Amino acid sequence: MRCYRLLVAVLWQLCAALLVAPAAQAAPTHIAAELVAESGGNPGETVMLAIHMRPEAGWHGYWLNPGDAGLGMTLKWSVPYGTRPGEPLYPVPQTLLIAGLMNHVYESDYAVLVPLTLSANATPGSRPVAAVDAQWLACTAGAFRPRGRGAPAGHPTAG
Repeated sequence: MRCYRLLVAVLWQLCAALLVAPAAQAAPTHIAAELVAESGGNPGETVMLAIHMRPEAGWHGYWLNPGDAGLGMTLKWSVPYGTRPGEPLYPVPQTLLIAGLMNHVYESDYAVLVPLTLSANATPGSRPVAAVDAQWLACTAGAFRPRGRGAPAGHPTAG
């Protein structure tokens, strides 16, 4: 019984340490992101959103199919009931060969487009309401930064 209590106490401390550790080790993403809407739309229409990505000099992000190394971006959407985000549309990537590994990357500004079908209850002409939790991998030729997270959230700006 005593060993069981000790084991439970150690597991609780380990869980607490794991939950606190990521916040304490937050790293810069090295790729700035902004969610932008093309314009307002009418109920049931599809409007285009753009996730505008701006890598810092010397850093790159990855295409949907990253190649031999890397990781594509993942998106978790928060949208009103009846609103549906479509499949992301990526621009053609560059190829980057590092240590014999072929990668599909973006080394300068790029935008991932996402069609957003508005709810039948949307207000005509209003800006789409959408938030996205995006996670991506930002790398240099010699370092991986898997905490490339942070993305656009809130109301997209009209562009």
